[in-house]
Formats: sequence, structure tokens, C-alpha cells
Amino acid sequence: MTVQPSPVVSADAARSFVAAAGASGGVPESQLDLFVASFVEADLRGVETHGMIRIPAYVRAFLRGIVNAAPAISVVNDGSASALIDGDNGLGMVVGQVAMDMAVQRAREYGVGAVSVRNSNHSGMLAVHVQRAVDQGMLGFFTSGGAPIMAAWGGADAVLGNGPFAWGIPRATAFPIVVDMAASTAARGKIRVLAAEGKSIPQGWAVDATGNPTTDARAAMEGVILPMAGHKGYGIAVAMEVLSSVLSGSQLAAEAPRDFLKEGSTVLDSWKIGHFALALNLEVFDHSFQETLERLVVILTRSRLAKGVDRVLLPGQPEWERRQDRLQHGIPISPRVLSALDAFAAEVGIDPLRTQPA
Repeated sequence: MTVQPSPVVSADAARSFVAAAGASGGVPESQLDLFVASFVEADLRGVETHGMIRIPAYVRAFLRGIVNAAPAISVVNDGSASALIDGDNGLGMVVGQVAMDMAVQRAREYGVGAVSVRNSNHSGMLAVHVQRAVDQGMLGFFTSGGAPIMAAWGGADAVLGNGPFAWGIPRATAFPIVVDMAASTAARGKIRVLAAEGKSIPQGWAVDATGNPTTDARAAMEGVILPMAGHKGYGIAVAMEVLSSVLSGSQLAAEAPRDFLKEGSTVLDSWKIGHFALALNLEVFDHSFQETLERLVVILTRSRLAKGVDRVLLPGQPEWERRQDRLQHGIPISPRVLSALDAFAAEVGIDPLRTQPA
């Protein structure tokens, strides 16, 4: 039996659809570009778990007043090179980008800018936040709190977020180095997708509700995911929780609601979590940064290859190459996701997502 390829969506069509969806939920014009970028960039880079598939649940949260579609982001404490801001229960995908822009502004004046965020929500794919710094020629770091999805090392209760963090490192004449990862064995969004498709997960990703290891994705949705590399991933997650949540005085992961985490959930919760954005102005450091960085790149990428490997890649390179391909050929979208987005479009009264054959 011949398997039909999934339809594809052009980047422009994706942006138009996400903009219409955001506007239908009350996202103001001044924040709409930030809203659109987070979802579409995730799909372009191949991080589909944080792309358009999330739109319905997030816009429903706006329409029901659970999350603020038009947050009035304010400065609580201003320490010149640093600041604490309040996200006004906005979507972290927008609030986080605003925080990074503020960090960049401070780094331009003081060499470093650090912005702590409280009263925010899910921040999406973190690469989009550090890219704001990279676009200004600065090195960016971003981390975020979240809902409780991960156990402490040796535990079986959901007491931590998955400790996501990202670094964005600009290069003078090539794609940036982007490290975007979490301290868990896998993203819970991947488990959600596999559960919806009736597939299994690898051993070691999660435990079920009774604390026993499982390869059943649906059982994992009722349990918790595990830290990567055991105690090492746990340590990283704790450090990220301190930077994002404790530093800003936000709600801890263990204190956040879990309704959105349940299988079949259709509306995002209000988590009241925190983020942390850092920007480093490379001009105040050694002026040979780019030259030295490219020496490092050469050392890494021209190192002797392991058996069966055809090239050494830089962090973020697969996502960058995928983005270039999808800008040219379109974003593939599964029939299941397309059907859900079509139903959502009818629900809120916007045009359906325009697709074309692969």
C-alpha cells in the first residue's frame, strides 16, 4: 500500500493562520508578531510539539480568560543592568521575548543584561527567545519554569518542570550555535503525541502513576518523566527552577496546576511561572570572539569521524538546516493535526490553514 505524503504549509500561510488565531483570541497588534514567531519558528525548526498544534489550547485559554491575551508587562524592580518584570498572566511565548529584548537593551548599555520574570505562562520553544539576542549580535541565555512533569532523582512524584534552557551564540558569517534542551529524558509533548498515536516510548523515559518504569505512552501521561542522565539532569533542573522561579518569586512547578497535562486536555492552564533572560554584549569582551569561535567550529567539525558518521554537526545545525528546507519547500503537517486545526478554525470563525500537496 502506498503511503500518501503529508500536505505542507508555506511559512507565509502558517504565519497568516497563527496571526488570525491570535487576533481571534484578543492578542493585540503590538504583540502579534511575537505570538506568531514562537509557533511558526517551532514548526520551521522541526519542534512540532511547540508549533501550531498548540494553537487551539492556547487561544481557548485567552477566550475563557484563563491566560491574558493582552498582558501589560511592567517593571517591578529596576536594577539598571538587571530587572524584575511582571508578565501580567500573559503567554510566556510573548512575555519571554519581551524580557529578552529588555535584557538586550540593558546589555547594550552595561555589557550584560539580566531580566527575571514572574506571573507568566508556558514559554514555548526556547530557541525563539535567545534568537532575539542573537539577532542583535549578542549571546543570549533563557530558562523557564513550568508545570510539574518530572520527578526528582530517586522520586516518583511530579515535583519539577523539565528544566528547559537555551543558549544562542551568534556567528559573524554563518548560522548561530543554538543549544535548546531540557533536563528531562524527553519532552512531554513528544509523549503526548505518541500517546495520541497509540505508540510506545523508549524504556527510561518515564514511570507510570504507580512509579514503575513504563514504555506505554498513555501510562506515562498519567505518571512522570525522568531526568536525563539521572542525578545530573536532576541537578540541572533544580538550578533552572532556582533561576526561573525562585529568583523571580514565582509559583514553583510543584505548585502549578496540572489539568493541561492530562491526556485529551484542550485548554492551557494559568501557571503563574517565571523565566530568566540573560544577554551578553560581546563588544565589551575580547574583540577576537568571532575569530576564536570559528577556530573552535573548525576544531569540532573537522575532527575525526566515528564509524558510520558522515559529519560532525554544531548544536542547532539540524534545526537550522531543517528551517532552510521548510522555508523553501513548506512545513509538513500530519492529517491528524490539520484536522484539529480545521475544526478549531471553524470554532473561532477564521479561515482554515492553507495547505498544498507535498
